[in-house]
Amino acid sequence: MPDIRVLIVDDHAILRDGLHSLLERQEGIRVVG
Repeated sequence: MPDIRVLIVDDHAILRDGLHSLLERQEGIRVVG
């Protein structure tokens, strides 16, 4: 099964970094951009 690709877009860097850290730990999810 292919990975789910997620693009995080927000004007707050802290939120983007936090979501990126949480999501990249999950198997089958790849953060792009």
